[in-house]
Amino acid sequence: MKKQLWLFGVLILILSSCSSDEKSSSEEMDSTLPKTISYIYPSPELGTNTKTTASYNGNKIVSLLREDSKTVFTYDGNVIVKQEIFDIDVVGKEVKNEEVTYIYESGKLKTRVIKEDFSAEYPDGYYIVKAVFTHTSNEAISYINYSVDKDTKEETKSSEGRLTYKEGNLIKEEQKVNSVIVTRVYEYDAKNNPLKNILGFNLLLNEIDGFGKNNILKTTRTSSEFDNTSVYLTKYIYNDNNYPTRHISFDGGGKDIEYEIEYTY
Repeated sequence: MKKQLWLFGVLILILSSCSSDEKSSSEEMDSTLPKTISYIYPSPELGTNTKTTASYNGNKIVSLLREDSKTVFTYDGNVIVKQEIFDIDVVGKEVKNEEVTYIYESGKLKTRVIKEDFSAEYPDGYYIVKAVFTHTSNEAISYINYSVDKDTKEETKSSEGRLTYKEGNLIKEEQKVNSVIVTRVYEYDAKNNPLKNILGFNLLLNEIDGFGKNNILKTTRTSSEFDNTSVYLTKYIYNDNNYPTRHISFDGGGKDIEYEIEYTY
């Protein structure tokens, strides 16, 4: 599944902290939630402008609606156990295209299964991928990704990685595909992430791109395959409550805007 698909158009899956199951009293009182998120691209070659509207039941997210797609969330208590993504055609007909299911162990994400392209021939999905997570500690999590054969359901390892968290933010991700290791290191501001109060998002780990307690200012990417290092910068405009109203992402050169995100609350 594309990380950007369901999460407001391009975000391909943290409420307070992946290193803690408790929230401070100030976080309990904060019910700020994004109503809309709009992606704005400087040119059609870089992407299509989109606007997504979110609906909630308290701090539980119910659905995300775009002009051409809809995502519905299912909870079991306070944890998200399923997402269903529907394509919407020009006459408003909804067709299920993707499903994500989650299994938890001791309150932490254990497995995530993503299924895409449902049909009469493949009612369980044509493309199936599975991720299995091992929580070494509250701040160190390893994972293995598998591709699942659509006919035999045989699982084949496709990649593996390790996530490192600090104070509610993913600060480092290492992923190994075959012999190539790609490392991303993230630096954050001290302001509020727009999605931090959505119940259950803290458990979805690296599924939600750019999500944490705070907002990513700098991403440094290195690869064992190449010598060069790529650095991506992000700037924000904040409201009086220290939530971003605008997110501006720059390319690896740091001069050209790749896209902007506009939030309303």
